[in-house]
Order: sequence, then C-alpha cells, then structure tokens
Amino acid sequence: MLSEAILPVIATAFFLTGVSILVFLILNIFRAMRVDFRGRRHASPRLVVDLRRALALLGALILIAAANLTFWVNGQLRLYSPVMPGVPLGTISVFNLKTGTPRLVCTSLDRQGREALEVFPVQDALFTLQGERIQWAPSLRFFGLDDHFKLSRIEFYPRNPSDPGHSTFTVDVRQGSTDLFRWARDYKKWFPFVHVESVQTGRNDATCEYSRYLYLDSGQIVVR
Repeated sequence: MLSEAILPVIATAFFLTGVSILVFLILNIFRAMRVDFRGRRHASPRLVVDLRRALALLGALILIAAANLTFWVNGQLRLYSPVMPGVPLGTISVFNLKTGTPRLVCTSLDRQGREALEVFPVQDALFTLQGERIQWAPSLRFFGLDDHFKLSRIEFYPRNPSDPGHSTFTVDVRQGSTDLFRWARDYKKWFPFVHVESVQTGRNDATCEYSRYLYLDSGQIVVR
C-alpha cells in the first residue's frame, strides 16, 4: 500500500523538522545570552526577537504534533483493509462439526494482503456481520489514504426470538471498533475530508456449511 511508504516518511519529516527548529532555537537563545553577558547592544528590538522565537517554538510544536498524529493514523490503518473494486475483503465460513459446537470462521485481509483468521462458536441460528468504512477525500489519495474497511463485530440471533434459552449477543472481530473510526466519526464536523460509516450484512444462516467472500456494495457488506 502507498500509505505504508508515504505516511511514515511524512511523519518522520515533520518530526525531524520540528526537532531541528527546537535545537536551532535553543542554540540561538544561548548565543543571545552570551552576547548579553558581554554587554553588546541588540541589533533589533527585544520584543521583535521574542516574538520570532515564540513563533518558531509554536511552529516546531505544531510539526511535532502533526508527526505524532500521522504516525498514529498510519498505525491505526494497519487494522483496516484497502477497498478495491472486485477484490474481496475476506471470507466467512460456517463449519457444522459432527461432534461439538459449529464454528464460524472469519478471515480478513490487512494492508499487506495477509489473512487474519478468527474462529467463533456458533450458538444460534442467524448472524450479521458489521463493519466500518473510512472514505478519504480524493485529494488525499497521493498520501495513500484510499478507502479503507474493517470488519468489527458479529451479532448472533436465535431463529426463534421467543426461545428463552437463546438471546441476541455480539462478539468483536479484530479488536472491535478502532480509535481511528470513533475519532473520525465524533469529530466529523471539523474534518470534512474524511467520511465514516457503519455497514453490515443482512442475516445469514449459521446452520449449514458454506464458505463465501465478503464485498462492499452500495453501502452494505455483501456475502457471495
């Protein structure tokens, strides 16, 4: 993925630039102190010098903060899969074991195309898959910020809702909802260049064996 290469480079450049400004500012202050000790007259008004230093300090802190934010976004995106037309986002399989509890096997792809597999016991007859989609503005694609998706939860339902022995329950997939998704959703008014949405499937049968691919289509997770 492009973001694997570009985002860390950008973050490193921000951080090194901010640190360089801080070092230069400290050296400048020490140099000014030595000049003061020798009793030399200032070439420019003191207020102007202090204002320049304050602006330099502010710029350095902003760059370092931007670097940390970029590192954080890059780290969070490792749990997401890039959304590409016609390319499955993972698979879902149901295995009805002859002895023991049936198993629901969920696989999803990371940004390197490697599969992450999780196995869940099937205690009820129906289930839905829920996920998170993050859509970045086209202007950010140069930085590798394409659309990303993460499968986050599986919700199980009894076939008969009135059955007292079974009730609806959910399990997290790959750590559940991420900080990046919640952060982008909660502060969406301040960040119009990113759009987040929750997507899910319809109810799927968990009583027979099958293995199918997962796709995104028209704002829903589609099982084929």
